[in-house]
Amino acid sequence: MFADTLTTLKERTLKTFPERQFIHRTGGKVNYFILTTRAQLIISGIIGTILLWCLFTIASMFWDASPLRSSTHQLKVQKEEFNRHLVDLDAQVTDARELLGMQQEKFEQAAESFEQKHNTIVTMLTQGRVAEKENDLNSSIYAQSKILMSPLTLDVIERQARIEFSQQTPMQTGTVLDASLTSIELDQNNILISGDANMQTRIERDRAILSATGIPFAKILKNGPAGVGGPFIALDEKGKSAHTDQQQTGGFLSRLDNIQARATEVEALDKALASVPLAFPIDAEHYLTSPYGRRKDPFTKRPTKHSGIDYASYRMAPIVATADGKVSFVGRRAGYGRVVEIKHGHGFKTRYAHLAKTYVKRGQKIEKGEKIAGMGSSGRSTSTHLHYEVFFEKRAQDPSLFIKAGKYVQ
Repeated sequence: MFADTLTTLKERTLKTFPERQFIHRTGGKVNYFILTTRAQLIISGIIGTILLWCLFTIASMFWDASPLRSSTHQLKVQKEEFNRHLVDLDAQVTDARELLGMQQEKFEQAAESFEQKHNTIVTMLTQGRVAEKENDLNSSIYAQSKILMSPLTLDVIERQARIEFSQQTPMQTGTVLDASLTSIELDQNNILISGDANMQTRIERDRAILSATGIPFAKILKNGPAGVGGPFIALDEKGKSAHTDQQQTGGFLSRLDNIQARATEVEALDKALASVPLAFPIDAEHYLTSPYGRRKDPFTKRPTKHSGIDYASYRMAPIVATADGKVSFVGRRAGYGRVVEIKHGHGFKTRYAHLAKTYVKRGQKIEKGEKIAGMGSSGRSTSTHLHYEVFFEKRAQDPSLFIKAGKYVQ
C-alpha cells in the first residue's frame, strides 16, 4: 500500500513538473537547456517559502506582532528594568554612604573619647602616680617618701558622683566591634573612677601633712614652679562660651578635666613634699637638749630666742639631709661654728651648725638621708650637739613641727 502511494505521488509530481526544454536562438545559433523535475521542485520550494514568509510578515504587521516590533518592545522592557535596577543601586549606595558616614562619626566620637580617657589615664599614671593595685591606696610612694598615714584631714575634697562614667550610653556603631568597644570603655571608666578616688585621697593626705608643718600648703605650692594655661574655650559673637551648657552640667569632658587637674595637683604636692625637710637630721641615738623658741642663754643666762632646736649625741654622729636639695653654704659663721646650709626649693632652707666635720661642698646636689657632716661642738657651744634650723621664705620655723609631720612619712 505504501509502495502504491509512493508510485501515485511520483506520477502526479512528474505530471505536474514534467521535464521541460527551453530553446532560444542567439546570433544565428540555436541553444536549449533542460529544466528537470528536481530543479523545478527546488525552485518551487524556494518560491513557496518566500511567499509564506511574506504572508507571515504581513499578518504580523496587521496583528501588531511583527518580529521587529516585538524586538523593540522587548528592548524597551529590558531598558526600563535596567533603569529600575540602576535606581535601586543608587538608593542602596546612598544608604550605604549614609550608614558609613554615621558609623564613621560614631567611630570618631569613640576614638576621641578613648583618646581623652587614655590621655587622662596616662596623666594619672605619670603625674598623679596612681598605682593599679588596690592595696597601694594604703601606702603611697613619692620622692623617696612613703606616706604611712595622714596626721589630720584638714581639707577634704568634695567627691563627685560616679554616674557620669559608669552609666554612659554603650557604644552603638552598628558593627561587631560594639561589644569590644563597650568592654574597653567600661574598663577605662573603672580605671578612671579608681584613679580619681585614689588621687583625691592622696591630695587630702598630702595637704594635711604639709599643713601639719604650720605653713599653709597653698603658700608652699606658691613657691614651686609657676605656670599659666588652661583649656581653649572659644567665644561666640556675644562673648559667651560655646561649651557653657556642657560646663554647667558637669558633663563627661568636665569630669576628665577635673581628673587631669587633680593629677597635676598630685604632681605639685609630690614635688612640694620632696622639698619639705621632714626627715630627722641625725642618723644615730640622740636626745633633745634645747627646744625652739624662748629660752635662757647657756652662757649669759638671759632670756633669748632660740631660732632652732638642739639635739645631743656622740662626737662625729652622722648628720643627714632632711630633704633633697642643693648645698648653698659650707664654712664657718659667727656663733654657729662650722655650718652646712641646704636649699631645698619651694622656699625652704635648712641649717646644720656646730659641726665637727663636713662631707659636702657648695653647689653639690644632696638627696634626702645623705650624710653631710659629723656632729661636733664648734662655735658658741657648751658641748657636742647639733643646732638644726628650718627656714621658709627666709624666716625661721619651728623644726619640731616638721619633725612631727615627718613621723607620718617613712
